[in-house]
Formats: sequence, structure tokens, C-alpha cells
Amino acid sequence: MTRIEDSFLNVPIDQDRAIKVVCIGAGFSGILCGIRLPQKIANLDLTIYEKNDDFGGTWLENNYQYTFAGNPNWSKFYSSGGEILSYLKGTAWRYDVQKYVHFQHFFKGATWNEDTSKWAIKIQNMKTGETFEDMADILIRGTGLLNKWKWPQIEGLHTFKGDLMHTANFDPAFDWSEKRVALIGAGSTGIQILPHIQPRAKKIFHYVRGKTWISPVGYGAEMGGGGNFEYSNEQRQQFAKSAASYQSYRHKLEEVMNKGQLVSIRGSDIQKQFWVEADAFMKKKLEKKPEIYKALLPSFPPGCRRLTPGPGYLDALLEDNVRFIGGGVTRVDEKGILDQLGNYHEVDAIICATGFDYTFSTQHCPIVGRNGITLDDMYKPGPQAYMGIAVPYIPNHFMFLGPASAPASGSFIPTLELVMSYIIKCIQKLQRESYSCMEPTMEALEDFNSQADKYFSRTVFSYKCSSFFKGDKDEGRVTTIWPGSATHYMRAAENPRWEDFRWKLLPEAGGNRMGWLGNGLTVAQQEGLQTSSFLDDVDIPPTINHYPSHTNGYGSSDPPLARTPTVESIIPSAISSLPA
Repeated sequence: MTRIEDSFLNVPIDQDRAIKVVCIGAGFSGILCGIRLPQKIANLDLTIYEKNDDFGGTWLENNYQYTFAGNPNWSKFYSSGGEILSYLKGTAWRYDVQKYVHFQHFFKGATWNEDTSKWAIKIQNMKTGETFEDMADILIRGTGLLNKWKWPQIEGLHTFKGDLMHTANFDPAFDWSEKRVALIGAGSTGIQILPHIQPRAKKIFHYVRGKTWISPVGYGAEMGGGGNFEYSNEQRQQFAKSAASYQSYRHKLEEVMNKGQLVSIRGSDIQKQFWVEADAFMKKKLEKKPEIYKALLPSFPPGCRRLTPGPGYLDALLEDNVRFIGGGVTRVDEKGILDQLGNYHEVDAIICATGFDYTFSTQHCPIVGRNGITLDDMYKPGPQAYMGIAVPYIPNHFMFLGPASAPASGSFIPTLELVMSYIIKCIQKLQRESYSCMEPTMEALEDFNSQADKYFSRTVFSYKCSSFFKGDKDEGRVTTIWPGSATHYMRAAENPRWEDFRWKLLPEAGGNRMGWLGNGLTVAQQEGLQTSSFLDDVDIPPTINHYPSHTNGYGSSDPPLARTPTVESIIPSAISSLPA
């Protein structure tokens, strides 16, 4: 009888062990898992759980497209959420991702079993109310950061009898035409929604408690189209017909986006210049209502908080049907709002553009790792993750958009693709090299945090300002974003540093880290298949030196290496070289 620790002796070196992966979420990250994991991981069992009833995610701006699935038919530079959702669904359908997804299934938590090296994952079927447990070798969370929206803490908010909604849960059937609307908040969503609702609303009371910069140069302006410009039919047809033309346009856009990181370097000439330009831009735009300019103008530099181009926002503030209220809300009753300035306004609808929970807390879905240590334990005193992807004491657990992962500038989706590639390499190593689990060491995480802190101390992100970069705090560690640009992240995470991880061997390895060498054969050899495929993928180095024809010694213009010796010419010389 073969002992369990000898079972590798019956397995070819390249026969990857079966592996079960569970992904939580079917937005951009989950769809990416459904495309890339089956493509790259052999012997895979994949399940994706999504709490909603369809593919989706919280996305309000354009250029959210995969590098491998470009869309030449966007209608606008900053496309609507509905158009982006259609793109997502179309991409998922093209790659048959839905066969891996269980919709309306809510993730309730997961517990690591050290004995079996597997995750016990608790899932609730939202259609039936049933809660069940699934098992997996690998747990991937693609829920992102902007997945838990929150109501503002306002007295009496839910006593309001009119339409009450949050921008992250906007009712598509809501018609604001000729209605009095209260818009609370001027974060990125508030800035984007005001110009959208202003033309049809009867009156808008816009409550802005904090200070914010409106960027003088959005990506759209730098691309030569102004604010949120529409693509012409001619442009869209050109992009669709000419892959080279569309690729050239995408290159130009990426170059524009990647310049943004230079503005964040504290005290640099470009940062100082941008500060002056942003101030002049807002002052000029709001010269008809200087009181709004004064109310909005921050004391911190542009970029300390997330910069939002906000095409049309400042223009909408000047319209007669918009009343800017530079203060917060004191109380809401059945009919209206009392603000901090003592003014009361009756309204028909309240839209809360008040953001999300940026704490990374998993209290509602606890993740319990090795030795009973939870992910929330590891997030004290603040969120932290090695390379933004993994956390010590939480084995075989990988994240998209974990702490310290979102790039503050540059293209976003390609970084998700890079993280996917990183995770794939980790799974492949677990499959192929006798390991049951892996996790980053505390030493590696502490060094990563130290390096990130040094970087951020040199940037505008460390100024005193309430920012989601710092978990909605005025001061403290920058915990949300990657310590560098998007392209910097792509280079940094290009290849995992295996020495930064703690490893545990499979029982089948019998304590021998080289057990994965197996039975001394490859699958192709064992099954009688072709074993010479390596000849089809040879990396041929370029030649530098060229032999002049008059010195080639062959009496022709052919270089020496172009002549293939015959068998007859080789054998006699080989025999003559043998010892007598």
C-alpha cells in the first residue's frame, strides 16, 4: 500500500493538483476571475458568489474597460453607469462567466481550517433565506472598497415622507422633473450628479459641509474634447474599423492619466503650479457668485482629497434653480430640512451623496484565519495589506482593492488585471510545488508599511484634510491607496516575492519540500503525447555581428551559420576525434 507521503511518486511533475477557488463579488474583479482563472489554472473548480441579481459594481466614470476587451463604441468620455453596466454584462456574456456565478448569494463569512488547509465559507441564498457552507482551497474577495454605502448620521432622516435615496442605490425610476430636490454632499458622486439633475429639477438645495477642489483639467479636456464630450459617429466608426487607430487613442489617454501622479509630490514645482491653476480656475468659474468660491476653497492643496474633474459642476452652481448652502444639515422632518445656518426648506426629494464605509471592516462577514486571528484583528489600529493583496495569518486569501492597493492616479482596471495575474501565479505555485497554503509574513508587511509611510510623507496626501485615502479622517496613515502610480504598481507586483511568504507543505509531500518532483516524468511522456513542443517556443536572440561575404570561407555570400552541416561531414570528424 502506498503511504500518503509517497503519493507524489505516482504523479508527473506537471500534473497540477485539483484546486477549488471561491470568489466573492461579480463586479469588474469577479468577472475578471471568471475569465482569467479558467484560462490560466488547470484542474480548477471555480464558484463566484454575488449578492445582487446581476453583474455590476459601483462605477460612474468611463475608461473602465479591460485591456483585452476594448470598447470602441462608448457614447461619451465619462459614460453613465448604465452604459458601463452594459459593457460589463456584454463582456461577461462573451466569456461565458455566468456559468460560474451564483447570483443573490450573500457572503456571510469564512473560517480557515488549519488541519485541512481549507476555507469554510458561509453563504446565504437570498432567494430562499437558506444558509449553507461551501469549502475552498482559495478565497478571493472581489467586493472592492466602494461596496458598503452608508446613510449620513442626520437626525430624523428616515422620518422624511418624500423620495429618499442614496446615490449608490439610486432608483432608476425616480423622476426629479419639476421637483424640489435636496442634494447632500459634494464628494465625487455629488459633484457628478448635480449637473445631471439640474436641468430638469424645479429647485435644488445643495448642502456642502466640507471644502473641495474641482480640477481645472480633467482627462476629457486634455484629450481635446473639453469636459464630458460625446464621441461623434465618425470617431466611433473609425475606432471600430481601425484597431490601430483605437489603440493609438488608448495609448494617448493612458499617457494623459499617468501624468497625474507627478502633481501629488509635495513641494514640487508642478504641484505648486497646479495649486495656483486650480485656484484661478475655480475663482474664474465662480466669479458671478464669489461667496460659493470662498465657501468651497480648501486650505489644503489639490489632491489631498480625491480630485474629481466634475464637468459641468461649477456651471450648475451658477444656475438660478440651484441654491448652494455652505454647511451641513441639522435635522430632517417629514417635509424638509433644517440646515446648520438655521434655514428650513421644504423639499420633495432628498438625495444623499454621502459616500461609503471606507473602514475595510468585515464585522458583518467575519473572516477568521490562522490561530483564530480575524481580518479585523489585522486591521487594527488601521487597515493594512501586503502589496494591497494579502494579509498575514489569513492564508490563501487574496483581495482586489484591499488596503494600500487603489492607485490615486493612472488607469485603474489594468491594475486589477495585474493583481489577477499576481493571484494566478500564487495559485499555480500552490498547485505545483507541494504547498497547501501561503500567507505573507508580518516582517514583510511591516517593511511594506514602512516604505509606504515614507513615500506618503512626501506627497500632498499627508496634508490635513478629511479624505477616504485616510479612511475619512483628517490625519493619520494613508491606508487606502498604493504608494505610487498605477504604472508603478504594475511593475512592483509583476512578480511575487516568494521569500516574503510563509509556506505550509501538503501532507502528501511527507515533509519533503521537493516532493513535487513526482515520478520523474511529465504528463506528455506518461500519456504518450508530443514531448518536443519546447522547440515551437524558442527565444531566438538577435544577431549583432554580420560576416562579410569575402571572409566567410565558403565561397558565397551566405554567412557561416546559414550553412547546415551534413551528417556525412559530421560523423568522420567525430570519429577522428575519439581516442584510439
